[in-house]
Amino acid sequence: MKIAAVQFYIDHDDKPSNWDRIISFVEKAAKEKVDLIVFPEYVIGGPSPESALDKGASERFCKLALNYGLDIVVGTIIERDPEDGRLYNCCYYINNDGTVLMEYRKVHLWHPERDFLHEGKRGFDTVKNRFGITVGLAICWDIAFPEAFRHMTLKRNAQLVIAPAYWTLEDAGPIGMKHNPNSETMLIDYICTARAIENEICMVFCNGADAAEGQEKSPSGTMAGGTQISVPFIGPVAHCSGRTEEMIITDIDVKKLTDDAEKVYKIRQDWKEGKIFGGKPKYESETIISK
Repeated sequence: MKIAAVQFYIDHDDKPSNWDRIISFVEKAAKEKVDLIVFPEYVIGGPSPESALDKGASERFCKLALNYGLDIVVGTIIERDPEDGRLYNCCYYINNDGTVLMEYRKVHLWHPERDFLHEGKRGFDTVKNRFGITVGLAICWDIAFPEAFRHMTLKRNAQLVIAPAYWTLEDAGPIGMKHNPNSETMLIDYICTARAIENEICMVFCNGADAAEGQEKSPSGTMAGGTQISVPFIGPVAHCSGRTEEMIITDIDVKKLTDDAEKVYKIRQDWKEGKIFGGKPKYESETIISK
């Protein structure tokens, strides 16, 4: 699969203008014969209740996928559920024929998001795309939880996990930034490599872009960058050079990489055979108290 990840600058004030630039990146990706293009979290306007959109936004992405003949992970769109009236952070995997293959609602909300968003209750699932690759979705802070990746990989057979994000340096807070002002960029890089290798998967992490000269800074802080595509044995095979807007493209053989990782590490096999804690119930929990 030829995959593009767009570290996209989000205009928080002129929200409709983001559409023009999204279309521009999709056009560029199509010219490069990209199979899948990924955008960041909150791609239309940033993290606020005012950025909530109806289903027309995802439908617009569906038309883009169909018109340009490539798969799209839209980043995320804030949507209000018509039944419970709550706002959710929604990610979509859209096939090149314009159909939605999977919708995922963010489970692990970052602390400020909890003021206006409701956590998804549908869990983590996977779907097989047109290339025969089993794909899972995660969003931003989700990647901090290995349990979600174990579930997608060992129970849902994920080979490729895609994680749009809106991650800032200031997410470390004053305490974390006092220790290391770039700690969040470091955290992203380490986690992405770890998740790819420990789960025998390929991983796409796509963050928003920091402001370049002449652009307004995000009201949330300095975007941490770190957009990358990471794979077993290697780690990042494509990585944005900085924190500003950039599109990376790379061609990876997802099946070959994940199959080779399983031949070496046999994590999936060991899980099925109950040789990994939490797999098939071969082991019983036991507390030994020394006297």
